[in-house]
Amino acid sequence: MNPLRVKARRLKIKLPMRRMIRETQLTLDDLIYSISVDANLEKPVEIQTMPGIFRFPIKAAVEKVKEILDLGIHAVYIIGIPKKKDNKASDAYSSNGVVQQVSQRIKEMVGDDIVIIGDSYLGYFTDHQIGGILDEKKRILDKPTLETVRKIAVKWAESGVDVICCSTMVDGRVQAAREALDEAGFDETLIMGSIKFNSAFYLAGAGFTATGESYSYDKGVYYFDPANSEDPMRMARLDVEQGADIINVKPATPYYDIIYMIKNSFGVPVSAYSISGDYTMVSFGSQKGNLNEKDCVLELLTSMKRAGADMIINYWAPKVAKWL
Repeated sequence: MNPLRVKARRLKIKLPMRRMIRETQLTLDDLIYSISVDANLEKPVEIQTMPGIFRFPIKAAVEKVKEILDLGIHAVYIIGIPKKKDNKASDAYSSNGVVQQVSQRIKEMVGDDIVIIGDSYLGYFTDHQIGGILDEKKRILDKPTLETVRKIAVKWAESGVDVICCSTMVDGRVQAAREALDEAGFDETLIMGSIKFNSAFYLAGAGFTATGESYSYDKGVYYFDPANSEDPMRMARLDVEQGADIINVKPATPYYDIIYMIKNSFGVPVSAYSISGDYTMVSFGSQKGNLNEKDCVLELLTSMKRAGADMIINYWAPKVAKWL
């Protein structure tokens, strides 16, 4: 080929042409809104480290879901904060738990117009904040933890949760949830496997907990080392083999390579979670620096989709819906 005839810049000179040849398009259908529901609250409380993001009481959370549905967003990711925490995470599978209450009310209001994804990480429900049932030496016990996963999956499915995110990082969690759901007649309830890295970016969201405490233990005992790729890929394969319908990568930034590898290895939908660290960096960068919030957010989310994400859990969804 004559190199003089190849002039890639010709395709970029005019904006309408650049739009026409754009390979990756971000749409409303890609967005899942992450919402923190706190049963201890009577009114929304702003998270100090995340300007514009709130913890919602149950009633306000339902109203917020109606708001995002009106914007064209049809999926919500629920993080529940119970009134009472204990060493068994009992609120997560009680008849009156926080996730159960908000899910029931959402379904009563909008039915199946919105997909509810529930984050079953036990650390949100335990008084020790660790994602599992512990022995006296604070070691995670697999058997009682998996039994808790089973109970949560069934109770949440009964309450209207469409997708159980198995984010408690113990071996066999997806299989335990799948078997429990099938035995209880919820074979159509989806399971989201979770690939969670031991990331420094989580700490931006410490205010999600009812008292605002941050993590005080080494999550590296059951989260993935940021330096590794083979270890999370093994877990993703196990999740798929055990019945996961979707694989979620958390955080998405800076693990685009993992998103890409999972998408190209297992043939299942991949979810990317843009966590609090992304939100905080862009928010304060736009407030105190020269960053343009809209441009940075759209670039981040589009890059996640380009890496292979079929859906993106994020905190900007209402804004993105208006921008798009």
